[in-house]
Amino acid sequence: MKGKKGVELALNTIILIVLAIIVLVALVLLFNRSSGSFGEKMDSFFTSSNVDSVVSQCDTLGEQERKYEFCCVNRTVKLSKSEKLELTCSLASEKSWGSSINKLVCTGAC
Repeated sequence: MKGKKGVELALNTIILIVLAIIVLVALVLLFNRSSGSFGEKMDSFFTSSNVDSVVSQCDTLGEQERKYEFCCVNRTVKLSKSEKLELTCSLASEKSWGSSINKLVCTGAC
């Protein structure tokens, strides 16, 4: 009887370890697949500026010629912890920090 309890304990431990590994793998896959949005959200909590993120988003919109989103949708740009701007990508492209954004002509877009 004593030897049987030891085997059951080892078997239960192995099963728990395997289940824990499966859960960890599932969590890693979940966060890796959604790392773009999750990573950006986490960065916005820990950094004082999101200028690079907004420039990247606006540049992508310009490359894809998504005129309405580029010209009409406001984005919040955090220049520092206390200074924020509400700008469209079109207006952001006119700023010194947004000069690398691919520009679109916004006439009649909104």
